[in-house]
Amino acid sequence: PASGEAASLTAAGVRLAREAAGGKAFVALDIGPTGALTEPLGDLSFEEAYDVFREQVLAGRDADVILIETMSDLTELKAAALAARENSSLPVMCSMTFDESGRTFTGCSVECFGLTASAYADFLGINCSLGPDKILPLMKRLLAVSRVPVFVKANAGLPDSEMNYSVGAEGFAAMYSDYADIGVSVMGGCCGTTPAHIAAVKDMLFAKKPVERVIPYVSAVCSATKAVFIDSVKVVGERINPTGKKAMKEALLAGDLDYIAARTVEQVEAGADILDVNCGVPGIDEGEMLPRMVRFLSSLTDAPLQIDCGKADAVERALRAYTGKAIVNSVNAEDGSLDSLLPVVKKYGTAVVALTVSERGVPRTVEERLELARKIILAAKAHGIPEQDVFVDCLTLTAGAEQEQA
Repeated sequence: PASGEAASLTAAGVRLAREAAGGKAFVALDIGPTGALTEPLGDLSFEEAYDVFREQVLAGRDADVILIETMSDLTELKAAALAARENSSLPVMCSMTFDESGRTFTGCSVECFGLTASAYADFLGINCSLGPDKILPLMKRLLAVSRVPVFVKANAGLPDSEMNYSVGAEGFAAMYSDYADIGVSVMGGCCGTTPAHIAAVKDMLFAKKPVERVIPYVSAVCSATKAVFIDSVKVVGERINPTGKKAMKEALLAGDLDYIAARTVEQVEAGADILDVNCGVPGIDEGEMLPRMVRFLSSLTDAPLQIDCGKADAVERALRAYTGKAIVNSVNAEDGSLDSLLPVVKKYGTAVVALTVSERGVPRTVEERLELARKIILAAKAHGIPEQDVFVDCLTLTAGAEQEQA
């Protein structure tokens, strides 16, 4: 439908649902995929997708909750979730649909979904495609990374040639019993389920004692398709950085993406787990160049990115262009750095590098550096950033450089 017509249909749908509910049920604004692929897989830009979802969110403002479901493209899901967050105060539920391997058809894994979308949603879930038995292993993977409550809306098994689904109401509820035992908070039905399926699930749940879920303590970053868990030493490639690199500086000024692409591939082949991206050259508008670089590098590699910039506006534009959970490099103990960058880190759910330096410079002693590290960690936690997303850089030099500090 035309833009205005689509908005009026959405508003009418919410109104009719409200009338049908009769005050006895909540009404969800149900938002699904556009049917188009986002860049670089397709022609739909992130901002175009955002505008489509923003229109739906505004039109459905009279709902009780926003349910973004059956998504297979993490970029599109992010666009929808941000549109919900920035244009509504309603709770947001986000759900993707996976095959048995735990990936969507665009390659997004359960872990990448959980790590990325925890920043934007009040609930994360899995819906459609599979029956309760097939989704259960995937749900355990989601529970292992999600920082918000989780929900499930499985199909009633698989349909036969006449579209009769294989799992009846009692069997469906019996399978959902395992979900209740592992801490899934909300359960519903997708394709093939009937009122009888939902009634059976309700009866099953009323006979159970709720399980309190412990939010996992996980330190990890990801791209749209690859998660890197910070559970041991990881290598960050820092060759895409003009500091002390004349050729990289010239490539950035000339917009020579071929040179930058070669450095990207070299680092990944050499074993880099994460790639640092820095465009800090006099004469370059980092607010324009950083998001361009992020989109370009994301089309070349699945390695997670580290956004290396101290300007909050440029960092936000880069994070908006990035699909995944990045690292921001970096904040320091100066109040100006903390006040400008930590809200951006929180909004986009990234990790952050904490430099033990203040307006007085780099401290000479271990104790002073620990004091600055504590200040940054406490400031991050005050902004709602968990401590496992703060990576402290103590700015140590080799013993040969400062022997008295060894």
